[in-house]
Amino acid sequence: MAVEFYIHKMSEHMDSAEIVQWLVVEGQAVAAQQAIIEVMTDKFAVELEAPQAGILAGIRPGCIKGAIVPVGEPIAYIAQPGEQVPSLPPFGDAAAAQVPNMVAARGGTDGGSEEASGRVKSTPVARRMARDLGVDIEQVQGTGPGGRVVEADIRAAAELRKPRAPEPPVPTVPPIAAPTPPGDHGFRFQELTPIQRITGERMRESVVNAPQFALDVSADATNLLWLQEALADRVAPAAQARLSLTGLLIKITAEALLQHPYANAEFSGGRIKLIDAVNMGVAIGTERGLVVPVIKDAAHKDLAAITAELAAFQDKARTLHFAAEDLAGGTFTLSNLGMYGVERFTAIVNPPQSAILAVGAVTRQPVVLANDTLGVRPLFNLTLTVDHRVLDGLQAARFLSDLKQKIEKPYFVIA
Repeated sequence: MAVEFYIHKMSEHMDSAEIVQWLVVEGQAVAAQQAIIEVMTDKFAVELEAPQAGILAGIRPGCIKGAIVPVGEPIAYIAQPGEQVPSLPPFGDAAAAQVPNMVAARGGTDGGSEEASGRVKSTPVARRMARDLGVDIEQVQGTGPGGRVVEADIRAAAELRKPRAPEPPVPTVPPIAAPTPPGDHGFRFQELTPIQRITGERMRESVVNAPQFALDVSADATNLLWLQEALADRVAPAAQARLSLTGLLIKITAEALLQHPYANAEFSGGRIKLIDAVNMGVAIGTERGLVVPVIKDAAHKDLAAITAELAAFQDKARTLHFAAEDLAGGTFTLSNLGMYGVERFTAIVNPPQSAILAVGAVTRQPVVLANDTLGVRPLFNLTLTVDHRVLDGLQAARFLSDLKQKIEKPYFVIA
C-alpha cells in the first residue's frame, strides 16, 4: 500500500524547508530508510529517508530544487510496484501558473482563492519575515509567481518604513574636504543566517519565559588531565579520533546526571518531565551560527563511542550537514569555550531543558594544599545555569558538587 512522503517537523520552530535536491528520480525503486531527498531547514541540511521499501511515485508538481515546502504536507508517495497513486495538487510556481486557467474555467473570480478569503498569497519565509520585521503583509504588493509575496517584497517594504535622514544643509563656505556621502556612515548590515535567527529566538524565549540562575565552582583538573593522557592510546584506535577533555566531561557529566534526574529534566505544560536516558547536547560553534548535536544515552556509552560521535559531529558542523536525529532529543547541554582561552562564562538554558553547563579553560593557579603549603594546580571553572521552575538552589548545588567530585576523582571512568 502506498504511503505519503512529507517533510516532518525537526525542531520546535520549524514550519518549512527548502528542497536542495532529490536523491532519486520518480519511478526509481528505493529501500526502507534509503535517503531520497535533501532539504535545508532553518538549522541544517538533512537527508530524509523513505518510510518503507517501494517506488518513488507521484512527486508533487512544483517540488523542485529551491522550493520552500511546508512541513507535514505530502510531496510524494512510496508505492508498491504497479500501484497507482492519487495526484497531488501543484505547489509553488506550478500552482501559480494554473491560477488563471482555474479562474477562467469557473467563469470569474475564484471564490476559494486566498484573495477572496482576505489572505494574501505568500511564501512561508515571507510570512515569518513579515512577523519578525513588523510588516503588514496584507499591504505588500507581491512580485512572485501569480502575485505571491516573497522574501524580497518584505525586505523592500521594511526599507520603505525606515525614517529617511534629513537632507544635509547647503554649506555657505566650500568645505575643505569632500563631505561624507549621505547615508555612508562607515558601517554595513549583515543579514542573520537561519541558524543565528533561530538561536536568537530560542534564547530570547528562554530568558523571557524561564527564571534562571547560575552557580559556579572551580575544579582541580590534575587527575582529569592524567586520565586523558593515560587513556589516549586506548581510545584513539577504537574511535579513530583523539580523546579530548570535552569527551571526558561528557561521560563524567552524564554519569552525574543519573544521580540527579531533575538536572536532566524538562519543564513541559506546567509539569516537570523526568527523562530516563541522558542525551548530552554539545554546543559547537560554526561560521554560520551555533549547533547542538546530541550524544544519545551518553551515560551508558564508553569513551571510545563518545569520542567517535563527537568527532563525527565536528566534521558535520563544518558543512552543517546533519541528520535529523543528530540534533533532536537533548536533555542536557554542555558548552566548552576553554579551547578559546575563555576562563568563565554563563550560558543560557536551551529550552525545554532544565540546565546547561559552561566549561572554562584550564589554567595553572596557586592553591593551598592539604598541609597548608602553597602549590600550583591546573584549575578550571564550571558554571551551571538552571531553570528555577525545575531545580531550586539546593538541588543545583548538590549536582554541581557531585560533578566536581567526579571530575577530581574520575577513576570510575576506566572501569
